[in-house]
Amino acid sequence: MALLLAKGEDFASWRGVEEFAVAYRDAAVRLATRKHPEGIAHLLELMEDLIAAVDQENSAMGNELGRLVDELAHASEQGQLRSLLTGFYDRAYQHFARFGSPVALFRMSETFLHALADCCLRLARNQIEDPLPPVALVVMGPAGRREATRFCRVQLALVWDGEVPEALMLQLGEELVAWLRVCGVSLEETITPQNPDWRGSLEQWQDRFESAADKQDQRVLIELLRLADRTVLVGENGVADRFGVLCQQYLSQRSFVGNLVDRCLTLSNGIGMMGSLKLAKSGPHRGGFSLLDHAFLPLAAAIGGLCLMHGVDLVGTPERLRGLVRISKLDVDLAERTLHAWHCFSEHRLVLEQTAIPGQDCRDILHLMPSTLKSAEAERLKLSLETVADLQRYLQVSFGAYT
Repeated sequence: MALLLAKGEDFASWRGVEEFAVAYRDAAVRLATRKHPEGIAHLLELMEDLIAAVDQENSAMGNELGRLVDELAHASEQGQLRSLLTGFYDRAYQHFARFGSPVALFRMSETFLHALADCCLRLARNQIEDPLPPVALVVMGPAGRREATRFCRVQLALVWDGEVPEALMLQLGEELVAWLRVCGVSLEETITPQNPDWRGSLEQWQDRFESAADKQDQRVLIELLRLADRTVLVGENGVADRFGVLCQQYLSQRSFVGNLVDRCLTLSNGIGMMGSLKLAKSGPHRGGFSLLDHAFLPLAAAIGGLCLMHGVDLVGTPERLRGLVRISKLDVDLAERTLHAWHCFSEHRLVLEQTAIPGQDCRDILHLMPSTLKSAEAERLKLSLETVADLQRYLQVSFGAYT
């Protein structure tokens, strides 16, 4: 429960963590006093110095990352933009190598992505003479779950309010995508505002949702369900809020949720019938374990399905798990184990990305070689995958009672 509480943002959660920390400190002091009573003062002083040094190092690295984010507000040159992205992620992975925190890297990456989107939208608008309507730029996929890294392919949707010429918004989409490419952002090329399916007014988006629900077109349902994992990068004049209401209203319908649940239950949790890991049998990743296929995809789909069913409109895996626990739609034990699993997968992901070459496809990076894992690491991975299987079964049971 301590791990679940430690990720909280409300007063009660932080108070629980504080009480745990105080109790742990008191126990450590009692133990040190019994064994070396004469050295307790020196021990506490040494601990304080070590903590202060680590805190200072963390602050210095955080300040440098913040400086790079701030520079985006005035950046306009191609070389400058690309160097800012490269410099930011080089330092972000250094921070992970030093402190081992996926949460810290994801939060820093989200802040950078917001600033980068603001910058690119500003530069795109400068290329267009005609007045533009208020817009919202939404990111989906891993970035939509606030888990963006240098290597994840960014998926984008553009929304605006009012009737404007289609050619004008196409131009905005093209300019925006062009600037993102200049920065070195890896894009999911078919899921950007250049594609008419991923841009539209609020009215057009509502028509798409209604048409998909009426026709039960599975392909369209699958595409629109990408919006179940979404984060607003840029929002103007309430467009993002109104779009969010649309998404919740339609994606929570049984036809949409049923599609997601069916696909989630067909996803592998990575453990074979005999209890061994499912490894690639051929190809360039032979003998490797796909974290993307067997860990991240089923985990994200299961949590997303539960949130749609129970009206939990939150972003980020830890936040969603807390939201489900608060309304008693997920028990604390399964939530805690799921959070442990998410941390396990994320740590392996970032370790693999540390040695990857910039520009490399994430699908080629996220292959773990089990033979390189220590016994404790292998056991932790297996327990995490078993948790994913438990979550999939719980999703199936929950959907059976969903109307």
